[in-house]
Amino acid sequence: MKLQNIKEFLEFKPGYKKEGAKRLKRHLEAKGFKPSLENCRVALREVRRGSSNSTYNGFSKKTKDTEDLLSKVRDLAKNLGYNLEAETKPLINTNLDDLIVKTPSISKQVGMHIVLGCWHVPFHNKTLHKGVRKLIEDYKSEIKGFHLIGDFLDLNALSSHDRGKFTSIPGLTLSQEYKAGNIALDQLTENLEPDCWKTYLYGNHEDRYNRWMRDMDNAKTPLISPKESLKLNERGFQTKTSWSQDYFKLGKYLDIFHGIYFSIHSAKAHMDKLRGSCMYAHTHRIQQYIEGNTGSFNIGAGADFSSPAFGYASRAMKSQWQNGFAVVMIDEDGSYHTTQVICQNGRFYFGGKKY
Repeated sequence: MKLQNIKEFLEFKPGYKKEGAKRLKRHLEAKGFKPSLENCRVALREVRRGSSNSTYNGFSKKTKDTEDLLSKVRDLAKNLGYNLEAETKPLINTNLDDLIVKTPSISKQVGMHIVLGCWHVPFHNKTLHKGVRKLIEDYKSEIKGFHLIGDFLDLNALSSHDRGKFTSIPGLTLSQEYKAGNIALDQLTENLEPDCWKTYLYGNHEDRYNRWMRDMDNAKTPLISPKESLKLNERGFQTKTSWSQDYFKLGKYLDIFHGIYFSIHSAKAHMDKLRGSCMYAHTHRIQQYIEGNTGSFNIGAGADFSSPAFGYASRAMKSQWQNGFAVVMIDEDGSYHTTQVICQNGRFYFGGKKY
């Protein structure tokens, strides 16, 4: 792989500029290229420096002719395996699916996975949120997967329970909820490595959008979806939007999803019905149920239960809720090892450190 091609790749994938030469070489080899270590070093140095004589996206900064610019971009995209469809689409509309890290093989999943559920932004627990950000920063080189398993957004503005009423915080709009969601997601992902596998599952609260849009009158003036508003494709997330059906599999044996059953013994209920290892949130409770090598894990929530958004819940119901999340380690053979992190007043311990 030529030096120029490596530099062009780095401009298409700027996140890789943070890598060392050896890691960049391994990433390129995994994509089928054959770069030399020296070319990787030189390309990183020149692209980071941004010298005036380097080229960007296959064309010189001085290029003024639009047709020539588009032609060079199309040629570069073809060489790198991209399809920009530049004949019919503006230059900025690249194929966003190319930015998504697809489900990695078991061997590439080996390591740490962070699993979060029921954050209910903008009604999330700010102390817990800050602690998780610090945890990700501390372990960023070891994290192979980052997984949001539903109700990351609350979408209070679309609640059918409050139809005809003010939102929990009077004046709160859907656009404000989306703005808060983008800020929170920026904070959680800022320290993840570029090749980290990221997944986003809709929960029943994101499904408020789907239910809203199934109304014929509402569909005539469509709203922007959670997937679009959070720019999940651009961020590299694999996203699934059917909250009661969809799941991802970590390793060979652990299914992660939002959660279906809401009974007192929901961990056992999920295992009884699904007959396999699983991890979910949904109930805002922390439970686990183990039978032999099969486990069912209810990981708690990242929400601030004192928020007015949860005013519908009785004191007795809230007394069963617990803040928490999970850390999953995947072994070389695809097996999983789960740590359920239980939080008190938004604080938690992990690896002997208090967050």
